[in-house]
Amino acid sequence: MALRRGLHKISFNRPLSIMTSSVTHADSAIELDPKESLFVKHLDEFSQSLKPVVECRIAGGWVRDKLLRLPSSDLDVALSTASGYQFALNFVEHLRARDISTGTVGKVAANPEQSKHLETGTTRIMDLECDFVGLRSETYADSRIPTEVRLGTPLEDAQRRDLTINALFYNVHTRQVEDWTGYGLADLRNRIARTPLPPRQTFVDDPLRVVRCVRFASRFDLVIEDEVMRAIDRDDIKVELRSKVSKERIGSETLKIMQKTPLRGLTLIDRLNLHSSIFTCAVDPPRSDALTAGMVLSAVLPRLKVEPDEILWLAAALYPFRDLVVQGKKPTPAVASVIGEGLKLSNETRDGVTKLFIGAKIVADSLDATSRSTLGLTLRHPSVQPLWHRTLCWSAVMAVMEEWSGAWDDKSDGILTRFLAFEDRVRELDLEPEIGRRPLLDGKRIQEVLSLKPGPILQIITENVVAWQLDHPGSTQTECEEWLRESWEGRKRVEWEATATVKKRK
Repeated sequence: MALRRGLHKISFNRPLSIMTSSVTHADSAIELDPKESLFVKHLDEFSQSLKPVVECRIAGGWVRDKLLRLPSSDLDVALSTASGYQFALNFVEHLRARDISTGTVGKVAANPEQSKHLETGTTRIMDLECDFVGLRSETYADSRIPTEVRLGTPLEDAQRRDLTINALFYNVHTRQVEDWTGYGLADLRNRIARTPLPPRQTFVDDPLRVVRCVRFASRFDLVIEDEVMRAIDRDDIKVELRSKVSKERIGSETLKIMQKTPLRGLTLIDRLNLHSSIFTCAVDPPRSDALTAGMVLSAVLPRLKVEPDEILWLAAALYPFRDLVVQGKKPTPAVASVIGEGLKLSNETRDGVTKLFIGAKIVADSLDATSRSTLGLTLRHPSVQPLWHRTLCWSAVMAVMEEWSGAWDDKSDGILTRFLAFEDRVRELDLEPEIGRRPLLDGKRIQEVLSLKPGPILQIITENVVAWQLDHPGSTQTECEEWLRESWEGRKRVEWEATATVKKRK
């Protein structure tokens, strides 16, 4: 019977033929901490008590990280049984009977769109995040969603993973690391990014593995194998990445790159010509100078003593989109469109990066200002504060990029000197406490003092009240009210009303 479009067939029967491939073991055992030792001990005892016995292996990232002596508290347990959820329920009951702390068991239903092809049980055991799922084997057609998923062997499960270094298993019964691909241990030792199966097959089966390859190669400083490089650079693979992988999955992987090793990630994205396949938008930038922006950012950060974060690095990645707008019912900055629609990241992330580009221009316009009011109003602008140091840093990057000659030079130093001077003036004038300070007069009090009705002019007057109190530190509310009355009765009233009229028209 033909499968209905969009559905996949799942078989829970073990393969009839027993694999004959040999498995490589690590020379040295993994060193378990006390919690991990207790977890493995009980998992072994519980699984051996079942009829039939269930084989348990910890898979993937935890094994890799333990071999690299890196901390890891996320355990993916691969089982020789179909329902990870039911196994987790029973295992948690076993642990609770022995007074071992556990959380509730959640069920992650099979969802091929999110690469969840077998039912998974997820819980927390002794502060370890644990997922339980069956070993699997997959058959693909022309979609990244497998047409058949069945319970598989360790070899089959290892082969369907993204990289050999992520295809290692820790057998909880033998306490040995198993390398079913035959390359994982050596590749981890030699820092090589290699796919378990031929690269094109691996990437066609799930094109997201292209981005994951970049993430792990950048995080662990891996050399990407030549055949893998050639496969990633194929146009058909890039088309598959853009058309068959959800934006949420691409966004999640990209954010992890920007959080861990962003400059190395941008370097690989540039080298592999992946920028337009990862950062998608209705408008295309004329060229990708994201890597250059990242290099300039890495040079500016230590000079301005700014702590880097993913918002700054996303801004560097999206530098090519800085002046582009997506037309629609309401024109949208292309930067916001890439993050919100192209990567489906959070509104907080989208707004944070978008404000960086707006705030950078505001800072640049006030770069040589000396008055407390001009500097203070710049710092108080919604697109500049509260992390004004970050905005200052990005403004410096954009200024250097405008004059970039291909290398950091005297002109770059001269530009950065102006930003350092701006920072010095803010410090000398003690303006940081003013960023979140409330106006001496709020809107209601301004209405009372001037006998005004609510309207657009209130915002203009409030801005001028803030400017006045910035230029008159230590002044009282009474003094501010006196100044406001005098200004209203003088020429300021005409000026403020004209400004309010112009803003209203806009």
